[in-house]
Amino acid sequence: MTKSQDEGSLLVDDSLVLGLGELARYRITVDQDCKELANLVENSQLYLTFKNTESALLRPIYLTGPYSFYVDLQPYNYDESKPFDEDVQFCDDVKPNDIFRAVLKINENSRIGETSKYSWHINISSQLSVTKIPTLGFRVCISTQKFREMPHLQISSVKGFSCEKWDTNQLWNLPPRFPDLPLHLVFLTHGIFSNVGCDMIYLKDKIEQISMGSSRSSVSNVVVRGFRGNQGRSSKGIKANGIRMGRFVIETIDELRRDFKLKYISFVGHSLGGPTQSMALRYVCLERPDIFDPKEGLEPMHFITLASPYLGVAGEVPPFVTLALDMGVLGQTGADLNLNRTFFMSKTGLVKRGDNLGKYKYRPLLEIIPSDPVISLIQRFKNRTTYANVLHDGIVPLRTAALLYLDWKGLGDVRGVRKDGGKEDTGTPEYSNKNNTTGEIPEEKMDKKSALKYMLPQAALRRGYKRYQRTQTRYPRSDGNKQDNSDGEEHIAPPPTANPLTSAANIVIAPLPTQEYLRNPKDRGDKIIHDKLYYPDELPPPHYSNRDLFKKIIYPNDRIYRVQERIARQWQETSTWRKVLVSLEPDSHNNIVVRRKFVNAFGWVVVDHLTKSHFGSESHSKGDIEKN
Repeated sequence: MTKSQDEGSLLVDDSLVLGLGELARYRITVDQDCKELANLVENSQLYLTFKNTESALLRPIYLTGPYSFYVDLQPYNYDESKPFDEDVQFCDDVKPNDIFRAVLKINENSRIGETSKYSWHINISSQLSVTKIPTLGFRVCISTQKFREMPHLQISSVKGFSCEKWDTNQLWNLPPRFPDLPLHLVFLTHGIFSNVGCDMIYLKDKIEQISMGSSRSSVSNVVVRGFRGNQGRSSKGIKANGIRMGRFVIETIDELRRDFKLKYISFVGHSLGGPTQSMALRYVCLERPDIFDPKEGLEPMHFITLASPYLGVAGEVPPFVTLALDMGVLGQTGADLNLNRTFFMSKTGLVKRGDNLGKYKYRPLLEIIPSDPVISLIQRFKNRTTYANVLHDGIVPLRTAALLYLDWKGLGDVRGVRKDGGKEDTGTPEYSNKNNTTGEIPEEKMDKKSALKYMLPQAALRRGYKRYQRTQTRYPRSDGNKQDNSDGEEHIAPPPTANPLTSAANIVIAPLPTQEYLRNPKDRGDKIIHDKLYYPDELPPPHYSNRDLFKKIIYPNDRIYRVQERIARQWQETSTWRKVLVSLEPDSHNNIVVRRKFVNAFGWVVVDHLTKSHFGSESHSKGDIEKN
């Protein structure tokens, strides 16, 4: 052991190699009552030095990368929901051969209660996103003095200093809080070109954190798991990915049942994870119907999606995107999202063994998934919730994420969505009146684009409103008779359409949250703008049934819209859905799930709403929202 007051002491020196979807978490704890440590620490500070040890030649390579790391340092008392008086230290992109430095300040922000101990968490995530072949190496050091370069000292063993470490497998396989109580098993499913290990760790941490604050019960005895086998396989198709996940669900349930008693099960999916987990449910229902047996099986609790393309993306994105998907840019997944028919699809996972595809043979996969037995299982979930971005999401547009039918008139004009400051949402929808919506969007002064609309021919305006007019939900009359409000467009102000190329660019060039945003909750403008329960009897009549042949010919997207309408009605004709619309800064598609804690902090309000309203103590006391 080498120890020098001039050079300082090296307390931690660790090197690790991470692959796609892998992360490392360190917990540093110091005890100021230990004189040996107190004598080494100057100015009540320790120093973090992190280096990406990959070659600088890899910096411009993005096709198989990017070859960079995300790193953050969090004092023990940092809580994003409370004001904080110290800058948050993080780096969103530590490139090959780059060094990131941070300071561990021994002060009240890192102090554990009233004790003499101080603690910090260091999170390191691989930024690889496309293929599982490459790996990334890093070196992390904690020292008592600041070094200009990576230190070359032997590690000093000092009493009062400890370093704990968790890898990806350990973090995603934590034991239950109450082993003697029945478990609530929660599966998280990642989206396209994404992963569970790094991209959904914030959501996992928040679910576990909010459950820890609940009373001792089976519902709050949460165990969170995520399937990592689909990482790097985004182009393989929804069916193949869903079957792989379905097998993982079965294996996980059987494994946990050997040591614990399972009672509840929930699913949370982001982006493509929504259709993937739906396909997984279909596979489980067909292969192991005992798992969801109404008497002896698991009790379905929450089915939740965030920015998921229930209806695909055909007809919702520009023609050049549709053409690219048809040409195989995203492989079989692109064909599935384009609602292409399944002429040569295997029947595995779609029908029972020994049965033929029958009526499913010529239907798109996204139309097959919500048919029985899946839709019967969906009805049994205590909560069915979908979160959708109103703005800035050209990857999964609003209509497909919100299952087509919305109270467009109740939404108001989204042009003024950011004129009002962000507000913390309580996570509670309106139950007493079906008409009520929360967070109406405020008006703003007319801009030039809006003024131009008034000079356009009214026929042109009506054509733009029709697609929203047809999907306007109906309001019930006070006398119990239904009033069809789908006629007339005078109060419908559809939101602006997001460009998929802009949304893709925002992933790389989106602005980072400011320090004031990270430290002060009152400075945040992101918010829940609509939170409402939608009942089956609010659906308008189908528009695309019994269409004239002439209209089918002259309207190029007639088949697509007809299929989307059938899919949306399958999901909603027998089930109540809670639809939560959010307004987030770009990159809203990744922000909605908080892909990186501080980079995508604009989505904190969504994860906070999701966890409190589904896994918090308040959600346990409300009872069922709706059984059907």
